[in-house]
Order: sequence, then structure tokens, then C-alpha cells
Amino acid sequence: MKKGVIFGTIAVLVIVIAILVSHLLANLNSLVAKAIEKHGSEVTETTVGVSGVDISLREGRGSIEGLKVASPEGFKAKQVFELGDITVDLDLGSVRKNPVVLDEVRIQAPVINVEFDKKGASNIDELRKRIQAYTGESKGSSGGGEKKIRIKSFVFEKGSITVDAAALGMEKKTLTLPEIHLTDVGGTNGSTAAGITKEVLSAVAKNVTSELAHSEIDQLIQDKLGNSLPDKAKSLLKKLESDDK
Repeated sequence: MKKGVIFGTIAVLVIVIAILVSHLLANLNSLVAKAIEKHGSEVTETTVGVSGVDISLREGRGSIEGLKVASPEGFKAKQVFELGDITVDLDLGSVRKNPVVLDEVRIQAPVINVEFDKKGASNIDELRKRIQAYTGESKGSSGGGEKKIRIKSFVFEKGSITVDAAALGMEKKTLTLPEIHLTDVGGTNGSTAAGITKEVLSAVAKNVTSELAHSEIDQLIQDKLGNSLPDKAKSLLKKLESDDK
């Protein structure tokens, strides 16, 4: 009798676990989408949204569509980033290890909307400051057991930069963003999410400011404010580099 009760209890437990696991897998895409929107909004202090998520644990692949990051308050542009399609290839053998290895992260057709105000401040720089503050706090408070990440290949391709400097008397311009290809992000031993964010952000900021510096927008800001974008870029990268130490 006792064995029957025990076996019956175990059977019920197994059924409950099976139901929970199947429910989790069935709702994995929506759970990931909600996690991105929740944590992304916390990091940027703006609204972050996605239009679709498709995760396949069996194949070790995933895709995220329509990831948008809203501009900070005070700017007219609705979004700073509009990322058309993000694909991720996961090394399944590393899931239970530290670091977790992503063979590739590829972002296609990203659009960066840069808006300048009358003082020469931009929405992307304000967003950078918020991310920098968040990742700095996370790095200082995280424990030694935090899961680390290593990205073998990170590709940012077919991107564009829309620049709105109407506040400085200039028409809206669209610039082509050269492909950004980073390798071994996080290093051999991997890095925390904060470290990965800082490394990728630094690379994107460097490319964006470089493209702006080679456009007529640089001369406009220099004429209006007496400060060129190359100087702003150097200052920005110097801050990012010092924060990584």
C-alpha cells in the first residue's frame, strides 16, 4: 500500500513537472520577449519593445525581430535604435558551462536615429550615459558567481544613421553605417552582461561618431558651438575606456 502511494505521488509529480516544462517551452518566445522589454527598459530608462521572438533550443538558434529603443525624454525622435533582425547562434555544449558561448550574433539593417538639440547634445549620447551608469552599478554590485558570456562573432551590417539636426538649422540627413564586425567579444574567459554591453557600445559609438565627424554636420556644430564632433568622439571613447578599467 505504501509503495502504491509513493509511486502514485511520484507519478503525479512527474506529470506536473511535464506540464510545467511543456508550458514553459510553449511560451518561451513570449517569455524571452517580455524579459528583453523589461530588462532593456531598466537599462536604458526608456521604452524597449520587440515585435517577435523565435527561439529553438534544439537547434541552438534564435531570432529577434523589430527591437526598438525609444529616445530619452526631451527629444522628438521616437526611437534611437530600430534593429530589423537579430539572429543568434548558441553553442549548445556551453549552456551548462561558464562562459556561455554564442558562436555568432548578427544584427541586420539597424537604423540609428541621432537627434541634436540646440546645445549640441544628442539622444544617443544621453542613452549612452544611462547605459554607462547602469552597467557601472551592475559591475560594482554583481557577485563572483555571475554567469559570463563570450561572443565569437558579432556583426552589425547594412545599417544606416538618420541625423536630425534641425535644431541647429540643418536638414535631416541619412548616412550609411559601415559594417561593424567584432570577434571574441568578452575574451576567452567571457565577460558579464555589463562588460559585453560596454564593449559593444564602445564599438558602435566609435563608428557612429566617426561617420558623423566625416559629414557636414561636424562643420555645422563647430560653427554653431565651437566644438567639433571629433573632439566629442574622443571624449566619449575616453570615458568608455576609463570605465572599463
